[in-house]
Parts: sequence; structure tokens; C-alpha cells
Amino acid sequence: MQRRLLIATALAAACHAAPVMTPAPTESPGAMVGPAPVAAPVPPPAPPPDDRPLFDRLGGLPAITAVVHELVSRTTTDPRIQDRFFATDAANLERLLVEMVCATTGGPCAYTGRDMHASHAGMQLVDEELAALVEDLTAALDTFEVGAREQGELLGALGSLRPQIVVPPGELQPLDASKLAAVSAFAAGLGASEAEARRLLDMAVVAGGRGQRSYAEQLFTRAELALGSPRLAALAPTFRDGAPPRVATATVAAADGGAQPSAVGSSDADAPAARPAGASLRGRLQVEGGPVRGLGVIMLTPDRGGKKRTAKHRIVEQRDKQFAPHILAVPVGSTVAFPNFDRVFHNVFSLSKASPFDLGMYPSGEEREVRFDKPGVIRLGCNIHATMAAYIVVVDAPHYVVVGDDGGFEFRSLKPGSYTVRAWSERTAEPVVSRIKIKAGVNEQVFDLAGDVAAGPGPDKFGGPRAAAPTGRP
Repeated sequence: MQRRLLIATALAAACHAAPVMTPAPTESPGAMVGPAPVAAPVPPPAPPPDDRPLFDRLGGLPAITAVVHELVSRTTTDPRIQDRFFATDAANLERLLVEMVCATTGGPCAYTGRDMHASHAGMQLVDEELAALVEDLTAALDTFEVGAREQGELLGALGSLRPQIVVPPGELQPLDASKLAAVSAFAAGLGASEAEARRLLDMAVVAGGRGQRSYAEQLFTRAELALGSPRLAALAPTFRDGAPPRVATATVAAADGGAQPSAVGSSDADAPAARPAGASLRGRLQVEGGPVRGLGVIMLTPDRGGKKRTAKHRIVEQRDKQFAPHILAVPVGSTVAFPNFDRVFHNVFSLSKASPFDLGMYPSGEEREVRFDKPGVIRLGCNIHATMAAYIVVVDAPHYVVVGDDGGFEFRSLKPGSYTVRAWSERTAEPVVSRIKIKAGVNEQVFDLAGDVAAGPGPDKFGGPRAAAPTGRP
């Protein structure tokens, strides 16, 4: 190739070389003088380099919007990666991608989405999937005849994000090959009318072979939704061994009564005293001597007496890819419903020792319930969306209250006497136990807790780590 380029360059030079001048013949009397030699044409000057921002060279916001729309259309139908977008709001994804490309190319937009670490936490993406995305982006750019220079700059920016997107080598552990072979054999026997279930099972085998355990289980669950759980019961352990106990009860229709508050749970509100008991306690919860920066719960148990609280029926909803309430305090024996009000699937689970469970996947407008019979802190997660987290604090104390972001709390009606205190915040691994003596009248107290929980998403439902988000709640 280089040789051909050199030859072409030489030929071009020859074609544009100045003509060779031969000496004019000596004039003799009466000789004719020939015309003067003609100079070679001067080539036009090269155009100056286009030093405008990449945003302008791409064609501005309309062009970026068109390219992104083409990219999303390709990725959501690309058989190699389309299932990665199954639980994604495509319209919202398109909006965020337009913002990101616009902002990073020097345009006037502000990116409102999460950073790449948080956006891809727990997805266990591998290089083959990123390569497919790059191919789809290149095809989208070619569709709109984006120049080579601009393509190179865009693709270079994407390449620099690889460490934030692709799972580190050695972190994935492939599933048992013989068990995956049994899944492939079952899929091969499905009929033409069950082609989608066969495709999902085949993709689950691919993901399992790579070690993408959560993704493989999601694909298997979708095959279950298509074929019914009984037909795949013998294969389920291949994908679910190591996960919490699965709640297999049928889902029911969820009634949407409006968005839930961020915090729910107070013995004073759940069962108000007929008249004040003679004392009150107010104060502040703090972590490591500073603001709590989150929510918490304080529980009081008197040495003598104390009324057992009645079990409740509460809701923790999934809306806008968040749980609400973020913290819920309920008495032992309470039942909590988990309705899905998003347009995408979720997979609510908990690894908490007091009540581990896995609700599986179900669509918008449906819910499952869990009864909590043991006291403890139940951390909730979504196995599809790693940044979703919430807490249920199951209490056996007669007095409890959720602490707000400002750390303030109040118990309005307490009997004077000695109490055991259990104080907890979402930045604290376990409730901290202390003692307090409540006197008649108004009492004040500050409870200081250790901040011994790392920020970022908790593990997936198999106990595997998920990339830490640099800021915000877990």
C-alpha cells in the first residue's frame, strides 16, 4: 500500500512538474523567434483547517439528535446486545445520550444523567459487547456521512471510557459448562412457535459461559415468563443457585395511590397516645460527629412495660427507578407490598440475614408481598438497576421513629424510666445499642454513630460486587 502511495505521489509530481527548458537556438539574420515558454499553473492554496468545536462540525443539535436516534435504533435491535436494553426506557436513554454527546463535543447542553461508573454498575459488560456498540455507532455515523476526523474524535472519546464500562478481567466466573449444555439441549428442542424463548435461553447460555451471572439469570427469567416456570424448573438451579429464597407466589394487580414519601414509620403516628405519658425525648442523630447525610431509625425499649405494636400493611414502590419510601420502619409481623409503577422490569431482593428474599421480575402494574417476622435491618436492592436501594427496619421495640436528613427526631409521649436505645443510619452497618434514662418533662439527647458502610451500590443478589458510585446514596 505504501509503495502504491509513493508511485501515485511520483506520478502526480511528474504531471505537475515545470517543463524542461532547452536552450534557444542562436539567432541568425532573418530567423523566426518562437513563442516564450508557458509557466505551469499554480495550484490553489489548501483550505485552512476547520477549528470549530466538534459540536459545530457535526452539524449541531439536530445532527447529533439524528445520529443518536439511529444509534439507539441499532443497539436495541442488534442481536448481540439488544437484551441489554430490555429494562431500559429507550426514550430516556436517547435523551441522555443526546445531552452527553452535545456536552462533550462543546455544545450548550448540560448532561443530567449518572456518570459511567454508576450507569454501568453491576452490568458485567465485556469487551465483545462494547465492540458491538462501537460498530453500531460507526454505522450510525456512516449513515449521516459524518467525516473521518469527526468520527475519530467521537470514537476516541468512547474508547477512553472503557475502564468505566467493561468489567475488570478475572472478576467473572463462568457457570458450569455441563449444566449450560443441558440448557442448550432443551432450547434446541423448542418448536418454531417458541423461537423467542429459545433465543433467550441461548443468550442465557452465552452470558453464563462468560460469567455474567446476573445477566444470565435475567435472560432465563424472561424465558420463564414466555414458557412458564414449571417447564423450566429443572434448569432453574443452573442460574439461581446462590441467590436468596425466591418468592414464587403469583403477582397481583397493584393499585397506584400516588407516590410514596421518602420516609415512613413512627410509633407516635402509627398509634398515638390517648394522652401524654409524662415525658418526651427529642434530639439529633449524627455520624462520626457530623451530619447523618441520609436517613436513620431510633428505637426505644423500656425496662418495664411497653406496648407491643400492631403489625402493619405497608408499601415500598418502584417508581422512576427508585424505591419509595427510602426507609420504612414497621413492627414485627408486618407485610410489605412491592408494586412496580415503572415501564420497565425490576428485580427486588435482599441478602439481609433477618429476611433474605428474591421477588423475581414482574412488569408494571403488578406486585408481590413479603411478611417480615424477625426484627432487623433489611437492605433492598434491584438486581437489574444497581443504583436502586432502600431499607426496611423491622422493629420489636414499643417506640420507634424514622430520622430525617437533618438528623432531628422526637418521641412525644414516653413514660419516665430507663430505656435501651437502638440507633441506626443507612451509613451504619448495625444498630448501635446504648442506655438512656428518661425523666419527667422534656429530654434531649444526641446519638453519634460510626459511618462504617461504604458508599455505592451493594452486592448483587448472588453476593457479587457491583461498581461503586462515586457520590450519592447507595
